Amino acid sequence: MELTDEQCLRRLRFRKDILRELCNLLRPDLQPQIRLRTALGIERKVTIALNFYATGSFQSATADISNISQFSAHRSISQVTDALYRRRVQYISFPMTREKQVERQAGFVWIAGFLRVQGAIDCTYVGLRVPQTHAEMFMNRKEFHSLNVQLMCDHQHRIMAVYAWYPGSSHDAFILRQSSVPAVFLGQNQNCGWLLGDKGYPLSNLAADSPSQPQDCWRTGL
Repeated sequence: MELTDEQCLRRLRFRKDILRELCNLLRPDLQPQIRLRTALGIERKVTIALNFYATGSFQSATADISNISQFSAHRSISQVTDALYRRRVQYISFPMTREKQVERQAGFVWIAGFLRVQGAIDCTYVGLRVPQTHAEMFMNRKEFHSLNVQLMCDHQHRIMAVYAWYPGSSHDAFILRQSSVPAVFLGQNQNCGWLLGDKGYPLSNLAADSPSQPQDCWRTGL
């Protein structure tokens, strides 16, 4: 059954035209190697994976909705995930050339009048099944098990950095300090500007914690 535009947005979080572009992008990786009547098409695999990402449900629930076996759902989700991951460097990057810095600064000025802003940062909970070990570490403040995933984007909502190593109990500011983001603002980039975050991030200059690092290189907080 072909989904309407409204169904695509509600179930997959993407418009139909974006869905078609994504299918074309991943086609080389998802094309069935053997022609079988039971083989799932590229569009079906992508739809299954996006539904799983969007709902945060279990693979069995996605399989039931798609009227396929749990193993087929698992295989589709794995194939799409691997294909997307192989393209991560192409789409997730934080270029620090002077041209890009000026472009981002101008973008945030146009949106909100904020000066010298290089990006917006926050963390989000990604739900998990209850881990078999150290389950208490994954319990977040909203009382469900998750990872706490850090994302940073520019003025056009393009994701520039992802950090998904820490459990749900980890504080946003702690994750930022452990991530590779501060290092981007060191050295020759030390005067490039600010990151904007919510109250989970204190107004800070993390490089100042280390006397060997340049001072006044980056800040977060609102």
